[in-house]
Amino acid sequence: MIALIFALSAWALGLDEVREIAVREAVEVEMSEARVDAARADAWVATGQALPSVAGFVDLSAGAGMTSFGFERPTRTVLGIGVSARWQVVDPATWAAAAAARGSARGQEAMLRWTRSEARRQATSAYAQALAAEEVRRAWAGAALDAEEARSAVEALVGAGLRPSADLSMARADAARIRARLAWAEAEQAARCAALQGLLRQEVDGRCELVPVDWGPPAPGPGRHPALDAAQEALAVARAQRTASTWALAPTAEAWASRARYEVGGADGGPAWNAGVGVDVPLAAGGAGHSARSAERARVREAEVELEAQERTLAVARFAAEARLGAARTSVEALRESQQAAEVALRDVDERYQAGLEGVITWLAARRARDEASVGLAEAGAVVGEALAEVESARGVW
Repeated sequence: MIALIFALSAWALGLDEVREIAVREAVEVEMSEARVDAARADAWVATGQALPSVAGFVDLSAGAGMTSFGFERPTRTVLGIGVSARWQVVDPATWAAAAAARGSARGQEAMLRWTRSEARRQATSAYAQALAAEEVRRAWAGAALDAEEARSAVEALVGAGLRPSADLSMARADAARIRARLAWAEAEQAARCAALQGLLRQEVDGRCELVPVDWGPPAPGPGRHPALDAAQEALAVARAQRTASTWALAPTAEAWASRARYEVGGADGGPAWNAGVGVDVPLAAGGAGHSARSAERARVREAEVELEAQERTLAVARFAAEARLGAARTSVEALRESQQAAEVALRDVDERYQAGLEGVITWLAARRARDEASVGLAEAGAVVGEALAEVESARGVW
């Protein structure tokens, strides 16, 4: 669908659509979604270890003479068919490990939201750059047409003997300079468009039509940044793992039961069942348990510091991004005034040049000032878009 939109010049691609595609289709987002699925599966596996398990079994035993326990074997063959069940009734370490796995899954979900926020930022920035590159190309294209018209006017003045021939040479040189700038602007516009297409995982041909954007206020974002959610979950996981290491040396209790039907020596032995409960009490682990607890306590401390660092980093990022956005908007207004003033100045100088009251150097300088002001204003649009993207990213918009 989007490849078709890029290919048909009659269609235009808007910022909201670009953001939506990036948040849904970006490579980093897809990879993060895969990590979420894997973490959820791991959480189910860890949780399942604390749940009862039931298995069917078929046992066939054959032999003669003495058993492995030193007793005479009572029969040559024994066949049993039935089911057995086991349940770790008390296993704090496994429970804590399952809680850590579920926390890891929640952390990956928070990371997915963060990845989507980053994809949105990249899409907004790439869109702003491509849009500004198109505006710059248009500015140089307009300047090239204007320069060609001016060259023709100078040629007429020189032909009429009203201006020296040197003016025509300088006008030609200025027109050639602008054509060179236009060529670079066209290449830059195609490159920016290709970068946007690559970000959206579309066919890259360097041709796209974008809808101009009125860069309004940034979106407010969620109540809590996804990066903080991820860091908070990492801390919860570290604490759960610390608990798991603490309970690793705690007693565990297991219950089991089986129900089967046996055939002994070719004759029906009838149904049978058994059940039991066992308690394991670890007595010594060679210091491994204490070392594991120490390591997990250190990881908890590390996660606490990382959470605090993430909070400070985001606070600094929000402040800096909002400051840059304010400066970018102020700069655009100043550049717009500069461009308008340069247009007025060029008209005045052009009239004086046509009347023979100004030299060609002043006239060309005024034209250059007008062209550079137009290009500067176009480029400033990208700065505003990128600054807005940074603000929204720092707020966690996704």
